[in-house]
Amino acid sequence: MKAHAETGRRNALSKTSNACARALGFKNTHSLFKIMNNILKTFCIGTVFACGISSCSSDIETIGRDGGDEVVLQASADLRATATKWDAGDCIGVYMKTTGTTLSGTSLTGSTANVSYTTTSGNGVFTATSNKLFFPHDGAKVDFVAYYPYNANVSAGIYPVNIKDQTKEANIDLMYADNVKNVNASSSANVLNFKHQLARIKFTIKSTDGKSLTGLTATLNNMSTTADFKLATGEFANLSATADVKMNVTGTGASVVATAFVIPNASLSGTKPLNVTLTMPNGKSQKFTLVSDLTLEKGKNYTYPINVKNASDTPDKPSVSYTHWMETPTITDAQLKAPNLKYVTHYFTNGSKQVRNYSFLYDTDLKMAYWVAYPLCNYYTHKGVSRTDDWGYDPAFSTSEQPNMTKGIAGYDRGHQCPSADRLVCREANAQTFYFTNMTPQIGKLNQQVWVNLEDQLRAWSSNIDTLYVVTGAMPSAVGSTSIKYTNDVSKKKICVPAYYFKALCRIDRESGIAYTIAFKFDNQAFNGTFMNAALSVAELEQMTGFTFFPGIDSKYKQSFDKSKWSTK
Repeated sequence: MKAHAETGRRNALSKTSNACARALGFKNTHSLFKIMNNILKTFCIGTVFACGISSCSSDIETIGRDGGDEVVLQASADLRATATKWDAGDCIGVYMKTTGTTLSGTSLTGSTANVSYTTTSGNGVFTATSNKLFFPHDGAKVDFVAYYPYNANVSAGIYPVNIKDQTKEANIDLMYADNVKNVNASSSANVLNFKHQLARIKFTIKSTDGKSLTGLTATLNNMSTTADFKLATGEFANLSATADVKMNVTGTGASVVATAFVIPNASLSGTKPLNVTLTMPNGKSQKFTLVSDLTLEKGKNYTYPINVKNASDTPDKPSVSYTHWMETPTITDAQLKAPNLKYVTHYFTNGSKQVRNYSFLYDTDLKMAYWVAYPLCNYYTHKGVSRTDDWGYDPAFSTSEQPNMTKGIAGYDRGHQCPSADRLVCREANAQTFYFTNMTPQIGKLNQQVWVNLEDQLRAWSSNIDTLYVVTGAMPSAVGSTSIKYTNDVSKKKICVPAYYFKALCRIDRESGIAYTIAFKFDNQAFNGTFMNAALSVAELEQMTGFTFFPGIDSKYKQSFDKSKWSTK
């Protein structure tokens, strides 16, 4: 009787529950409980990218099945570095392992490795293409490891990285996530954070003379192209020997962009030079070093501006018709023929000797020298005279071709390019440094602080060697720009305010013949830090300015600089 009564109560309860379910629009309680079970067994999986490239969130949905709940992945748009949404057919690889274990063949839940999940429509919903993953039906906890893009050749937890072919960046943009741990089908929302594992190099290349760069190619030199990525630890190993990598170049006209994903070296081989070869539309190529000791970190973007000239024309040939010395930059035939450019060398007489003081390339339109080149040694700095302050016009030019700086320039210092203190050997040598052609409107907090400290250091370096060859210059436009700022002198003439200043240095070991070089660049504004913070290679400076410095030495000596050879102690 008791059993019959219990059965009756269950039947009555079932009828009541079914009636309630039908009132809510469901066929019976089985249908209602199935839907509720699916809702309660949902947790999230999202993607967050390094470098602020993009971020998103997503959901892992669990659908009730016999023997466990199937894992379905859902990801929102704005997911990849190279696109704003998922593309139809995008595929990720997923591992599910026993919680707290290291990824291996024995730690996998269900013994299924490298399961491919695909979004068939590009809407962000990922489903297993085969060998579906199911949560343990007993509620056991699991961890997830995932990567993008899917590679069927993953074996023993090793993802083979190959960056040689940059044709489609999405195919090599390796991303990895392993942070969702200790979860089961009933866990609350969790976020799986995908992070970029490669570094990305980007060049913004601009033609300063407006010539078309369409057809330009950019090649990274001596890059590691293959490596093993360990899915168990998220680390790289077994980098290949170096090879050249052709970058992706986009854009047309006078501005193009070159990009490439590269294998990071921060935890592997330390720093390395960043060498690039640009091949212009006319076939002319130039190889140079942008950074001498770059450390590449995973997930980071490295962007560099590059200016080029004469990209589509026959290269402007160096002229042989001018007097030049070791410190003199290359002067071309076109520069010598330009009506607004003049090349001048000033000499002084000391005793019975005529001695070169400095040479410079002057623009009569801008009323400034692009560069002033001079030797520096104890002969020139030996104090035979005090500072003369003989401010005046350069006799090699008409007064209309020069700024009038007799009373200075409002808001600026009269910044010497060849400093007065570098020429104390005699009065004539010093007086020539006060020619208006040797100075430009320079921000006082630059001229009176880090710039003068650098000038002092040059004299210290020169005192310990035979000769230090110096090129001091000013550029009218910022790197990557063609705009020019002007001000008025006391005679109301419009004169250029340089965008930045530079120094290029070279000294030669007379015994070995080895040349040591270094360069510095400062925007025309206050500078925080020491002058060594503004150091770069001479090759880098050549790319920025378009000038060729120290043409008499092998170009290999300009690709990098050795800080130990330029000690400030």
